[in-house]
Amino acid sequence: MFNTAALGISILSLVMSGAIALRQLRSSQGANVLSIILDGFKETRTTEFSESIEYVLYHFTSAHPEHISYLDLPDPAKQHVRRIGLFYDDLGKLVAHGLVDERLVIGSYGRSVLRAWAVLCPYIYAEREKHQRLAMPYFEDLAFRAKQRTPEDVHRELGMKRFIVSEALAREIGAPPEGT
Repeated sequence: MFNTAALGISILSLVMSGAIALRQLRSSQGANVLSIILDGFKETRTTEFSESIEYVLYHFTSAHPEHISYLDLPDPAKQHVRRIGLFYDDLGKLVAHGLVDERLVIGSYGRSVLRAWAVLCPYIYAEREKHQRLAMPYFEDLAFRAKQRTPEDVHRELGMKRFIVSEALAREIGAPPEGT
């Protein structure tokens, strides 16, 4: 009788220890992913990233109308493409492997991902063709996901609200009214 009770207590202790260890492992993984995401958010606020996204979205196609491998582009165009493309490719890796909820990425970057992919895909496809390698597949997958589930969809799913400032409230708080 005593041995059965001792065995039961030992098994219960083992199960509880395993559950606690699993919880700690998940917590530390979450902290690591959070650190990666926060670093990504910081990256998008750098001067270099801002210059690159502006170049890619607004100047790239007129400066480089021929669809060649992005690696054959002259600097600094190649560096702008790599900065943007590889950033979104890395975000796509986190989403595709389930490390980050796609709602976070699409809700934050969805429109930019789609616009950047629309501009860069001919140059990425040219690189794939030229070197027979799958360049930036996670960027492509992320763009596909962003097309299927828009930022507005994500915001609606999360129950996010818009705060529309009336003219009276705008005067009261010293802010411009909606639409100005």
